[in-house]
Amino acid sequence: MSADSSCGSGCGCSSGLAPQTVVAVAPRQLKIEFLYLDLDVCTRCQGSEVNLEEALVEVSTLLKAAGIQTSLQKTHVQSLEQVQALGFVSSPTIRLNGQDIQLELKENACPSCSELSGTPTNCRIWIYQGQEYSVPPKEMIVDAILRAVYGGAQADVPRSPQPTTGMENLRGFFDARRQQTPAGGQPQESTRINCCSTVGCCG
Repeated sequence: MSADSSCGSGCGCSSGLAPQTVVAVAPRQLKIEFLYLDLDVCTRCQGSEVNLEEALVEVSTLLKAAGIQTSLQKTHVQSLEQVQALGFVSSPTIRLNGQDIQLELKENACPSCSELSGTPTNCRIWIYQGQEYSVPPKEMIVDAILRAVYGGAQADVPRSPQPTTGMENLRGFFDARRQQTPAGGQPQESTRINCCSTVGCCG
């Protein structure tokens, strides 16, 4: 047998190939935020929360397979100070990595929040494929998630509305709510951070 002939696999001799280096790749992150005025009375906020969670369940397998780590943060906006700090423009709001998923800001009268506050209050209308909805369709949320993860044409990326757009509407809501609250009884601001490192456990 010649000196340079292969001795076969499993014999422990060197093949002459440089050893491969395994490089750990950090998982990609998808931060999902749901901001709202009320979940006890407002049917738009309630329906948006349900559709968001159902959309996350539907895409969970795909995101997990792609190595995407996700978190879902729900924030009950309860003051104008919070509105300004969060850049909150309309209720409800869904953001992916800080980006509002709504292509344009449009609102109309919300009977639930108007009844809750005792003053006329507008809430968000969701626009998807040329149609208007009182809650975001699951398809719209799934589409936004896939765009956030895999990218898309720059022209198709939504631009967040300006923070001052809905300030007067929100100011009226909170002024009316404050008048309903006894002195010293204003509820504490709250943020609920739901799991997770993977989507699908946020039921």
